[in-house]
Amino acid sequence: MKTTQALLSISIAGSWLFLFGCSLTPKQVDTPLAQCEQQLAQIKSAVDEHQTRDAQYQSVPGFPTYRTNRFWSSFRFQNLTPTQEQQWRHRLHQLGMSSLELEWRNLPGDVRNTLAFETFRTDCSERLFAHSMEQPVTNADLEVEDSYNDWLRFFGFYALIKYGAEGSIAEYQDEMRQHIETFTGIEGTANVYQPKDRVSTPPVQEWLTSAYQENALGVPDLPAERLQAVIEAHAPHYKIAHKSDADLPGAATWSEQQGQPVRQIDYRRPVVYTYPSYMRYHDRILLQLNYTLWFSARPKPTADDWYGGKLDGLVWRVTLNTDGSVLMYDSIHPCGCYHSVHVPVDSPLHATVFALDQSDSPEPILFFSSPLRSKQTSQDGNVQLTLASGTHYLVQVSRRNLQPSVATYSYDLANYDQLRSLPVFTAKGGYRSWFDSDGLIAESERRERYFLWPLGVENAGAMRQQGNHAIAFVGKRHFDEASLEMLLNLPGSSIR
Repeated sequence: MKTTQALLSISIAGSWLFLFGCSLTPKQVDTPLAQCEQQLAQIKSAVDEHQTRDAQYQSVPGFPTYRTNRFWSSFRFQNLTPTQEQQWRHRLHQLGMSSLELEWRNLPGDVRNTLAFETFRTDCSERLFAHSMEQPVTNADLEVEDSYNDWLRFFGFYALIKYGAEGSIAEYQDEMRQHIETFTGIEGTANVYQPKDRVSTPPVQEWLTSAYQENALGVPDLPAERLQAVIEAHAPHYKIAHKSDADLPGAATWSEQQGQPVRQIDYRRPVVYTYPSYMRYHDRILLQLNYTLWFSARPKPTADDWYGGKLDGLVWRVTLNTDGSVLMYDSIHPCGCYHSVHVPVDSPLHATVFALDQSDSPEPILFFSSPLRSKQTSQDGNVQLTLASGTHYLVQVSRRNLQPSVATYSYDLANYDQLRSLPVFTAKGGYRSWFDSDGLIAESERRERYFLWPLGVENAGAMRQQGNHAIAFVGKRHFDEASLEMLLNLPGSSIR
């Protein structure tokens, strides 16, 4: 009995000594990596709390500094060398860090001032990236969500509704064809907007050849100055029928009404927002130039109109072949609606797309044969886009044809990323994204959403941010598909 008590006493004493000894063990000092992860978590927590999340790129699970889109995720299907993988993953990291900085900038001033982002980026960016390279990234991690709501399709009986929608889609596409193929000119007043800075035709082929050679991934990633020169060289002229202030393009701004920030288009400052993108075609990666123009509204001609509402615009895209010539042009409105493709007659893509049999497709691609030449010279001048009044439909794609009787204005080219963090001209000041945290602009909603929801496009007709443009109602297709084959329903996609 005494022996048992003695052993019990020794055991209790040993336990106390162990606990006491633990309390004397110096607390481990945080490592620099742990400190960086803590700072990152604090910034992300503030972004979530104040709903300044940016939806242009998608987060990558398990990699808090990575963001991706359909193109950058397509590299998961390639067998990359260690050098290629590091360059690819560093781009994902850069997309994440730049997105996080804009989200931080959009925080309320008092919150933003407690989080020193510049210091965080300087001290932690490369450290966090190096740590990320220690763990593998999987295909599942990089899967980009589509812009369709499958639950809406389920409850809307999409499997049946899609067949009924074919007639409406065909009717709308016939209308779009009529607008372009029978256009004879604008009746009444029109304004022409031209880029303020027009450069001589740059040596695009030489620059692209160099970019392809220097990039381990085969991405034609031009230096900023060269990219800007190419963007300026292809910047279109806009000839816009003018019946109201809603036909005057302008700068996206935040102002104040009754103490609340509101979106407004400042048509005293015409601006076109630009960004580069990339798309695969066969085994090459092509550079694309994107131009977005904003209007204050699409006016409602009648009180019961289904398609009018606040804000409208036009997105124009130029896809360059590897030799710098134009492979194709295409366009949408910022809602993702009205996708049309314009292929120069001398483009190598012309014979391919016009040989396609789309008779069995419920939503064919709207292809137009363009008289524009694929290789632009200084004598050609800029492409001119003619837009209808009110609807802002694209009704003609031609070369510039200035008329003395038409009022001509200059517009500025601005980086599209400015839309992700605009100054707010209110008493509180600060910055705010032009887009809501889900990548849409809810206040631009259209009544058409009431009858289109079974097709799975949330808030159909509302304006959307880059990376969130669903462009088909039957099936699934996005403006930023990873390959041209997927965008145009061509055979032989270079990715799965």
